[in-house]
Amino acid sequence: MLPTPACCTGDVNNYFGNDASNQYNALQIKAEQRLMHGLQFLAHYTYSHANAYNDSYFPVNPKLAWGPNPYNRNQVFVLSMIYELPVGKGKMFLGNAGKVTDLLLGGWQASNTLTYGTGLPFNPNINECGAIEDAGPCRPNVTGHISTGTKNITSGCGSNGPCGLYWFTPVQALSYNLTGVPIGTDSCTLPRPVSGPLALPACGQIGNMGFNAYWGPHAFYDDFSLLKTFNITERYKAQFRFDVYNLFNHPVLAIPGNQCLDCFGAASAGQITDIEADSAPGAPVGMRQLQFGFRFVF
Repeated sequence: MLPTPACCTGDVNNYFGNDASNQYNALQIKAEQRLMHGLQFLAHYTYSHANAYNDSYFPVNPKLAWGPNPYNRNQVFVLSMIYELPVGKGKMFLGNAGKVTDLLLGGWQASNTLTYGTGLPFNPNINECGAIEDAGPCRPNVTGHISTGTKNITSGCGSNGPCGLYWFTPVQALSYNLTGVPIGTDSCTLPRPVSGPLALPACGQIGNMGFNAYWGPHAFYDDFSLLKTFNITERYKAQFRFDVYNLFNHPVLAIPGNQCLDCFGAASAGQITDIEADSAPGAPVGMRQLQFGFRFVF
């Protein structure tokens, strides 16, 4: 009989697995009006909470690496309506219209889809990452309230300060006051810098700011379509449609590209420089686009 091999020795309790799960919970409400007198609508409201995890730090500190999913809006309202105008042959108005009159005035249909959603979450950071760890996430300790919301700064532009549309205002850098500190002193032994509502975490610490703890601008857009059906004969029909994406040309603002919270003086920190969507035809949150179409049915 062969000897039983010795069991593995050593400490295996310090191994971390990069395993977690996503979570989605929602309250969904729907109201529907079926076609009646040429009008129908469908309204949806969703109140949701979706969580995801940061795969780099979840095994080490699940509490700080678990938070809102960056692709989920917590509240979304969508209202879709279709209305067949009551004009033309067989309708309420001009129901006995002749062929030419019906060809011009009948067969119109309008539709509209309105969408509103709260902002997407994002994960701001601080500039003094090297004073904490070798790599991100560079999150601070939060000791007060960080205000977010659109701020249009028009004074002090150029070299004297920031100018443009901002989502948050950065604070002064989280840097040490080294006055009187002997050269070569280990910075980890010094009191941690504080700036506004932020404090630099201890060396080797992530900071108590949660994952995706702040929310970006909301989304609002409205799509409109106008359709005209030409009843040439019972067999032959033609359709013309006119589509407008983002009817009111309301920009869905993107999250700031530079999300540094302690980069006061950097013109790009906290600044919104783009819209959220691309410019492809029919992009749901792009800028206003017009589209015409014609179809012949036989």
